[in-house]
This record gives sequence, C-alpha cells and structure tokens, in this order.
Amino acid sequence: MANQRTNFGARVSLTPGAYNIDKIVLTTHDGKKYNIENITVKLNITESLYSPNILAQIGIKDTANFFESTPLIGQEKIRIVVSTKPNSNGKVKGKKIDLNFIVTEYPLYASVEEEHTNVYTIACVSDHAYYSQLSKISRSFTNSIDQEIKKIITEDLGFTDFEVNGTVISRMKGIIRWQTPLEAIEWLRRKTYDEAFSPFFFYHSIDNKIRLSSLHNLITAKEYHTYFDERQFNFTPYEEEDYDQRVSRILDVASNLKLGKVYQGVNGGWASENNYLDYSYKTYTKYDYNYANDFDQSLTLNKKTPLSLHTDSLNLMPKSHLEHTSVNNLAFGVEDDSYNKLKEKTNGKTRAIEEALETASHDIKLFGDFDLNPGTVINLKFPKAVDPAVMKKLLANMKNKPKSQRDLWDKHLSGRHLITSVNHLFEDGEYFSEIRVKKDSFNIDL
Repeated sequence: MANQRTNFGARVSLTPGAYNIDKIVLTTHDGKKYNIENITVKLNITESLYSPNILAQIGIKDTANFFESTPLIGQEKIRIVVSTKPNSNGKVKGKKIDLNFIVTEYPLYASVEEEHTNVYTIACVSDHAYYSQLSKISRSFTNSIDQEIKKIITEDLGFTDFEVNGTVISRMKGIIRWQTPLEAIEWLRRKTYDEAFSPFFFYHSIDNKIRLSSLHNLITAKEYHTYFDERQFNFTPYEEEDYDQRVSRILDVASNLKLGKVYQGVNGGWASENNYLDYSYKTYTKYDYNYANDFDQSLTLNKKTPLSLHTDSLNLMPKSHLEHTSVNNLAFGVEDDSYNKLKEKTNGKTRAIEEALETASHDIKLFGDFDLNPGTVINLKFPKAVDPAVMKKLLANMKNKPKSQRDLWDKHLSGRHLITSVNHLFEDGEYFSEIRVKKDSFNIDL
C-alpha cells in the first residue's frame, strides 16, 4: 500500500481523499514485529454509535509466503497509524489516528495458483472488546449508573480515556450478575437517561476515546458541515476551490426512507400502555404514553415532528405497545431506586425517543474525513426533482429569487442528520467515508 500513498512526500493535501498509511505493524505470538503495509491492498475501519469497540479489516495480497513463514496462528496484535495533511489554505487541519487491535479471525482466504499469490482478510477488534469476551464480573453496586460504567471500563477493562456527554440522572442499587464487562455496561446503559429522559449511547471512536453520550446532547450540538448531493465538478482540479467543492460533495447515496409509522408504533414510538405492579404496596398503576403530550419537539434534530396529529392519529392508540413491569419499592428495606423503578420513571418516553430516530436514514459516501464520527450532526442538501425546463419557469415566477438554482433544495429530504456509523475505507490510493445517517424529524411543517 506504500506506493498508493496519495499524500506521500507532500506538505499539503491536494484532494480531500488523500492520506498516508504510516504503518500497519503486526506483532506475532512470540513478540516479533512486521510492518505489513506493503502487502496491504485494502483497509476498513468501522465505528458505530451502537458499538463499544472499533472493527478493522485488512485485505492482504501475499506473494512472499508471509502466512506460513511468520506464521500466522490467530494470536496476532496489530497497530494501525494513518494520517492526513492540511489543505493549502489551512482550513482543513492535518490529522492522525493511532489504533491498536487484536486479531479475531482470518475470515477470507484464497490462493491464486497461476500468480503464486495468496489473498486473505485479517479481522480485528479493539483490545478492550477482545479481553471483555474472556472475562466475567459479578458484584453489587450503589453508584450512579455513569460512575458504575466508568468503573467497569477503566478498572475491569483498563481503558482510561472515557468521557460522559450529558447529565446522567438515573441511579440505582443492584447486582451485576455474571456477565462480560461489556455486557454489563450494555445492561446498565439501557437504564440510563438524562433530564429529558433521552437515552444514552456507549461507543468507541477512532480518536481512541470511549464516550457515554445522551441522544439529546448529540442532536442539539452544532452541525459539523453541510454536504450537497450534486454530481458535477466545475473547478480546476487541485485548486483550492476544487478542494472545497469536493469536501462538501455527496459522492453516492442510497436511501432507506423507512417512513414506516406502523413499525415505530409497534415499538412504542407514538403511544404505549405501561403497566406497573408494585409488590411492596400491592398497588397497580398504568400510564398511557402519548407522543403529542410527552414528546418535546424542540429537542429534535430539525425542531419539528415526524408524525401528523389528527383525530385518529397513532398517538391515540396506547395498546399498540404494551409493557408490564413488576416493581418492588422496598427491595432494600426502604424506598430506593432499583432496576425496574427506573423504568417506571420514564413511562415509555425513553423508548419513544429512540424510535423517533428511526424516522429516515441515508447511506452516503463522502471523501474521507477522520472527524466524521458517530454522534456527529451534519446537514444534507438534496436537489428538487424538477425538470430543467420546469425549473427555469419556477425561477422566473418566484418573488424572492435565489442567487442560483443551487439554492433550491428538497426541504423534505434535506436537513440535519445524525451520523450513526462510519466505515473508513482506504483502497487504491483513495480514502472515503461511508456513512449511515438518521433523523428523528422532518424539515417541513406537518
């Protein structure tokens, strides 16, 4: 891959997809180190808002019998260092990622006999996720949930760069039963929420930080950049204007518009009936969640709603999602928060906020950027589907004419979106970010 470095020897980056593979070092079971950059033909690094670890896949083309001579036995460690350079005007800074992985398997292997070549894939996972599978924990706890999660990730798994974004107000007493550390964290995360009852995500980013972030904190953040779904490039290649245009260009898009209100409704997105049986006081209570009454639209990405409210609206059908929860208020001898008591406090609101994020999604391809990470908000602009001749008449009849046709966008599809997963792809000398984005609201009034 060394001969495919698009930044090699340059002080600045001329295209946003330029990068340097500084090193891909494989350490064998007996401690020997090999830089396998020269036999690497493809590199994928994947991060997700729903994943506590980063995945890497390395495509190898072996013409020197490296597999046997090393030998590779499935106990290897890998360090990947990739960097980018700043652009010519300094608006885009140079960046570097430095990540450590442990090999989990070699899922693909093939031999090209006539070329005397072996091709195979190395699948890797972050260190802490690898060791989590080989460990079990069980203990009681009384901390706030974010503090207990921090204890697990730092003390049990030895990962120190951990941060919390958003105010965790959920706390409880309980016992972690025999589980892997990451399973225990996921069990705790599901009961974690902030003042708006917004759920939290626990995820690992390529800046090598693990974050516990509330959805409310993420979607109300300032957007990182605006990207346009256009196909033509109209500036001289390698000039500053060309660089800026490419940075903002959507190269490819595949949309799963979803708009499946019935599926969100079945999962409690618009209404739910929440039943609670308290063993301590022998009482039975019920709360009907109603989207119109309980959902704060000002906390959505586009400050609007994805649901039209009318006389027979889905928010008036609480039996679309039923839940029955047993509560023991005196489990510890006095009234105190327990696992199910936290669920009673949310009354279906946290579940509904999660479902709203499934309103619509797009899979888009952009030029590579290390700052495009899960949890980042970006603005997408999609063009109107209008024939050029019709568009010309439309512009002529508009009172407040835009400066150009480029200012006419589909308001329904466009808007603020949250990145939920990113695949950083390095292949054939180019770096691209393949991104999945979601939104919880439309950009139009219903």
